[in-house]
Amino acid sequence: MKYPIVKPFLPSIDAYKAQIDGIFERCWLTNNGQCLQEFERQLADYLGVNNLLLVANGTLALQIAFAALNIKGKALTTPFTFAATASALKFACIEPEFIDIDPDTYNIDIEQATSKQLSEASALVGVHVFGNPCEVEAIDRKAKEYDLKVIYDAAHAFASDINGKTVLEHGDVATLSLHATKLFHSVEGGAIIFKHKADYLKAKQLINFGFNSDFYPELVGINAKMSEMHAAMGLCLLEHLPYITQKRRTLVAHYQECLSLPFEQGLLSFQKWHAEGNNNGAYMPVVLKNEQQLLQVQAKLLEQGIQTRRYFYPSLSTVPAYGMQGSTPHGNELSLRILCLPMFTDLTLDGVEQICSSLISAIQTSC
Repeated sequence: MKYPIVKPFLPSIDAYKAQIDGIFERCWLTNNGQCLQEFERQLADYLGVNNLLLVANGTLALQIAFAALNIKGKALTTPFTFAATASALKFACIEPEFIDIDPDTYNIDIEQATSKQLSEASALVGVHVFGNPCEVEAIDRKAKEYDLKVIYDAAHAFASDINGKTVLEHGDVATLSLHATKLFHSVEGGAIIFKHKADYLKAKQLINFGFNSDFYPELVGINAKMSEMHAAMGLCLLEHLPYITQKRRTLVAHYQECLSLPFEQGLLSFQKWHAEGNNNGAYMPVVLKNEQQLLQVQAKLLEQGIQTRRYFYPSLSTVPAYGMQGSTPHGNELSLRILCLPMFTDLTLDGVEQICSSLISAIQTSC
């Protein structure tokens, strides 16, 4: 039996074909078509948010967010995230300054930021790593004290909450990735949730070349629109969301149960989740003793058809292209020791048990 690291959940081909048939009949393939409008409305309703804007992908979502909020100069962010977080900043000519993480939650530790770093920045870009909510209240306090805009890269945080309310309501902006590897997807896609209507309206212009209602390029914009074909996939998957989220939470709980003994023995560790949140089942990371052990375990699992991935390696503060600004020992160390196990909706509980059995054996033989 082979276990890929991810496997996209798909609707029935007949359901998707019905959406595509409608697109063919209307012959409206992009530029705010019927599927896009309906998907945007239904997704905002499902998430319980206002000012939601769909875009072509999650990286463009970040870039549009920075432009809508007029972020310039320097932004504080985490080294422990996917490359897109830092590359989107650099692409927008914003310098990332890396702040270290909490080694237990894996999220940015805003208390590690110095007064100098905070006073020189224009924004703070937090990441809800693996869907685990950041300490949003602490970040809000620092943002108010130093007049910072707050952008959350919430690429992993679909169906993530704090006290039963979506984490996406925090910050001036939160961005989602709807890539095929995510918990919920539209094949390729992204979404931006704005706190303020004026920022949303500006972004709506920015994703369509900066045109105003008279089709005059009032702003310097870009083409970041989602197509009808991608919106159609999102629409088809929305009805499956209760099943997807429940199943993935069950899988995470079963993983943790099966790995409870090596956890108690100190052979591996888990991410500490936000006290007022529920694990959304986006990923299944484990932290091993050191990088050498990780590489040995990864190789042994692959021999058995079990694919794993080093999310996130390397630590972005060590990458010359991103400027290497900031001291981040916790983030650097975690990036060497963390491995994500297979996580996808079609994974069975028996599959989890087989993966865990193989993982435990690989750890024991690598010690």
